[in-house]
Amino acid sequence: MRLLFLIHRLPCPPDRGAKLRAAALLDWLARRHELWCAGFLDPPAGREHAAQTAESLARWRGLCREVSALPLRPATATCRALAGLTAGGTATENYFRSARLERQIADWGRRIGFDAVLAFSSSMAPAALSVPAPRRVLVMDDLDSRKWAQSAARSVWPARQLYALEASRLADRERAWIAAFDATVLVSRREAEAVTDPALRARVHVIPAGAGAGFGDAPAADPPPLPDDDVVGFVGAMDYEPNIDAARWLAGSIWPLIRARRPSARLWIVGRSPTRAVRRLDGRDGIRVTGTVPDVGPWLAGMCVHVAPLRLARGVQIKVLSAMAAARPCVVTPEVAEGLGADPGRDLLVASGARDIAGAVVDLLEDRMRARTIGLNGLAFVREGGGASRGLLRLEELLGGNPGDTGRPAHERTANPAAIRRVPASGRVVALPA
Repeated sequence: MRLLFLIHRLPCPPDRGAKLRAAALLDWLARRHELWCAGFLDPPAGREHAAQTAESLARWRGLCREVSALPLRPATATCRALAGLTAGGTATENYFRSARLERQIADWGRRIGFDAVLAFSSSMAPAALSVPAPRRVLVMDDLDSRKWAQSAARSVWPARQLYALEASRLADRERAWIAAFDATVLVSRREAEAVTDPALRARVHVIPAGAGAGFGDAPAADPPPLPDDDVVGFVGAMDYEPNIDAARWLAGSIWPLIRARRPSARLWIVGRSPTRAVRRLDGRDGIRVTGTVPDVGPWLAGMCVHVAPLRLARGVQIKVLSAMAAARPCVVTPEVAEGLGADPGRDLLVASGARDIAGAVVDLLEDRMRARTIGLNGLAFVREGGGASRGLLRLEELLGGNPGDTGRPAHERTANPAAIRRVPASGRVVALPA
């Protein structure tokens, strides 16, 4: 097929959740089809990041027929988003609006004759609808309007009013986009169930985020054992507001309770571009803020427990799937757990409130057998639901016009392969099948 891939942020480099997922999709489609790609490049965060960006961009240009990479200027984009909101539109679609992008895809549309268009994120939906093609698929992943509504509930004036306005308008736009595209992909049953109109739900398909990132294709070799040290970790992009809030809450309210019971415990906050508020946590009470690291794998291997104390979360948290894929037991908030579909108490622990989260972390530090069991069950869960081969083949079916099972309810149209055995957290650890 001749495919057009439109993306709000090119995975250059693939250093955070959505970019990891986008990179897996790009790689898969570019190797199997003729692919043209257009999207935006985040401004480089330092010399090393600029080099990684250039390296990644060169790789995509080698795989795709053509790549149009437009520099994203956040200050200009923010002004454009606010102007769009003032004019009656949404900030989401105006932030990434670009005359250059529109001219490029119009030129491709005249010259190429695409068989299908894939829009990665709702921000790219308007551009995708402007391209002549017999099939259009929107990888929405989650309903961003609900994120804005959550943000409004946690904010004060004037942000509360702006966020609420964006949530309301974007919800209307999301319904219109689902109706306009041949298929819309969401990452979890929870997100699909939020689409209540039966006619729209018939166009919704669930492909778990892990399927796009290929966690289920990890080799079946035994995962590394848990370290002897009491190391607790939190992995994520530290310039993302929900992660910033989580890191500050973790360090300020949860971590003192953990240290009171485990004075030798250390906390690693691992992730790119930490803000000043996050950097200030470094060196305090056994806390280390790493900043950008070339590979989170060694850091995950050094953790005994991974915690994701997000109070604002939608969709699937790739950072949690990464920790589970490394067989690290995870403690998450209900907001994170709802988007995963894992079994609380078996695949991970779910806790709300600083005291309960601290208690769950300490329990795992004190009971390494239970921690190991939950880690292995989490790994089995990821392998069960994250296989790239089935998830990405499912996406190819949608692009090719073979949805196959559109008669089934949206929440049942998933890309999960056959179950892999897991055990209760209190039970005996069993060998995972290859």
